[in-house]
Amino acid sequence: MEIREYRKATRCDHRGRLRRCAGSLIGQCQYCARGFCGRHGNILEDGQEICVEPRCERLRDDVAAHLVFKSEARVRNQEHRCGEDGCPQEHTMRCDRCGCRFCEDHLRQVIMTVTRGGEVQSEAAAICDHCRARLPLWAEE
Repeated sequence: MEIREYRKATRCDHRGRLRRCAGSLIGQCQYCARGFCGRHGNILEDGQEICVEPRCERLRDDVAAHLVFKSEARVRNQEHRCGEDGCPQEHTMRCDRCGCRFCEDHLRQVIMTVTRGGEVQSEAAAICDHCRARLPLWAEE
């Protein structure tokens, strides 16, 4: 996967069927880095800037659901239980993605492609079922 160069937006980057939007720039999407006007994006109360592209909206929804999952898993971890809802086993290992702790049944060893210092590398990681299910969405480009 190629890393796109970040550029400060100067106009709304939304494209219609025939031409580009002429709306005034109000923000720059935190997921795709495209500029947007008031019709093609929103600045949320907490300062997040998100355009109306379906993928960016899916990423926003995924982050919100992930934060709820992590909060609930941490409560279970404080009771020395696996972070997976409904699992009565004690936690034994930490997920390398979310940092929550899980039993061996709910962690998987996977090989992940990561970029460090501009170099693409493969490395082994222990990740929970929840984080593993999120990988395809975040791998889309």
